[in-house]
Amino acid sequence: MKTIACGLLILAMKTPCLAQTPPSDPTPPPTNTTVSESSSSSTSSLSTLDRRLRAKELLADALTEESHWLETTEGKILALFRPTEDKVTKGALLLLHAAEDPQSWPPELENLRQKLPQYGWETLAISLPQAYAPEPPKRELAPAVESQSSSSQADDPNTSTNAETTNASSSQSSSSTPTEDKPHTVAREQLIKAYILAALNFLNQKGRFNLVVLVDNSSLYWCMQLLSPSIKTNTRDPNTVDGPLQALVITNLQPQEPLTTAELEASFSQSQLPVMDIFFGPDNSVQQAQRDKHRAVAMRNKLQHYQQTLLEAQPKVVEDDSNSFLLARIRGFMEKKARGTEIQAKEVKNQP
Repeated sequence: MKTIACGLLILAMKTPCLAQTPPSDPTPPPTNTTVSESSSSSTSSLSTLDRRLRAKELLADALTEESHWLETTEGKILALFRPTEDKVTKGALLLLHAAEDPQSWPPELENLRQKLPQYGWETLAISLPQAYAPEPPKRELAPAVESQSSSSQADDPNTSTNAETTNASSSQSSSSTPTEDKPHTVAREQLIKAYILAALNFLNQKGRFNLVVLVDNSSLYWCMQLLSPSIKTNTRDPNTVDGPLQALVITNLQPQEPLTTAELEASFSQSQLPVMDIFFGPDNSVQQAQRDKHRAVAMRNKLQHYQQTLLEAQPKVVEDDSNSFLLARIRGFMEKKARGTEIQAKEVKNQP
């Protein structure tokens, strides 16, 4: 009986032990987890980098007759070209906007791109690089943290030696690395110049030399830095610009990047160039001050054909609206200031 009782006791002790045995851990080893997380983050970052290119490829596939990949010194860019839909080609409008994705264009600009060809104006639209975000301000360590850190380093001679080595290498790296602002500014300037030159070359190959440029305030300065030197004063006809650019339309769609007085002075350097300066509502005090600055610089530089327009409380513009107010205003401006310069010159030459 004692033997049986001992056997039952041993069996009872073994049974809960077997029931409480933990299952096999489904979590992979730490090394595999790290690899998996690293692979996942790498895939995520790659998808973010390729998102814009993929969006442009999809847009190019959807607009096969309008999309063109232009070769530039900085790589290929997507351009959307719509030929004239009228009997007479009056010129071409080059639309420039600082939006990396064409899908992010405002409906006002897309409306111009689609509908102006119906009135004899061909359109070529390209996206320019956005302005780089400012560098975040540097934070200084609190004095208590610095004293605690210095006291701990003083206690450990090895830590002090390592800190000196780290500081030396850090100072050497910072002295050899240029500041962030300057390379970013130069890089954006080079990209804008390369993109616009590729667009002009595309239009020239199609025989389009009567050109109007529409650009937002974010890219106006760099655009005019490229185009202004090619514009010459026309002594024969003061109402006609002697250069590839016949008129300029400024769309102030980026109020977060107001133009400085120096940038306006450089952009308004050609007194014969017709300029249409468009502001959009709501017209608050900040925008009113900016409008006054634009007008003052234009008058000081003696712009002969400067028009400032405020579009406030207008109906919402949609892409396929053929009667939008903005479309009518810009078309009227181009008809009056930049229509068929080459055709007029030919007619004058053929007169007896």
